Amino acid sequence: MSIPLLLGGVFDTKTNFILAAAGVCAIMAITLILLGRNMDHATDEQRKRAGFWTALVAGVGVWATHFVAMLGYRPDAALTYDLETTLLSILAGFVFVGLPLGAALQTWAQKHLAALGAIAGAGVAVMHLTGMSAIENCVTAYNAPILIAAVFLGMAGFAFALRQTEATLQSYALRGAGIVAGVCVLHFTAMSSATLQRTVAGGSGLSNEALSIMISITSIAVFAITVNMTFQQRRILAQRGSDSAAA
Repeated sequence: MSIPLLLGGVFDTKTNFILAAAGVCAIMAITLILLGRNMDHATDEQRKRAGFWTALVAGVGVWATHFVAMLGYRPDAALTYDLETTLLSILAGFVFVGLPLGAALQTWAQKHLAALGAIAGAGVAVMHLTGMSAIENCVTAYNAPILIAAVFLGMAGFAFALRQTEATLQSYALRGAGIVAGVCVLHFTAMSSATLQRTVAGGSGLSNEALSIMISITSIAVFAITVNMTFQQRRILAQRGSDSAAA
């Protein structure tokens, strides 16, 4: 399994879209880190609320990262996407990536965090494959060994990220790096395993232009609401932590 073969997904994607996808993923990771801060001072209700928003941000963030990268993939292919399956891939991201990450806010056990991280990493693969199945005008075949390697790399990235529990800048940076690596390495390695064969000249589904609008509206709405809620909750939890320390 050669390095050029593993990097095929990167070579087939325009550089500006690679950077844009990485940027979306980094914003998601930062938001998740902010949501998870000061949880030791949170009530059960606040943990559950933060867990829900974590699941939503992670699900939408992984989905947006995937499709932003797909906007720049194989520009010669003029891909179109089935709307219903594209929407289903958001749900897959929420259930299979978001819920394990949300559940991680409810525990401090390292073995549980690593397991939930691995599950979330595998969930990225579920979302990825669901998103790929939305392509209308191509049949996709996969190189199984490379695809399996992609899944394990994603699982390793998320397991590493969730084990970074210290309230330090270094720990936050490592956590964010693990999340971004888990998503991006899985995506581009999985794309290296993919071979697309055109079936028809075009499709009636979402074009790149329509998909980009859908990504923008969905992502901006979710992240704007979540960031606002996150800062409100952080102020409450920080104040509670200060009160506990003073007592």
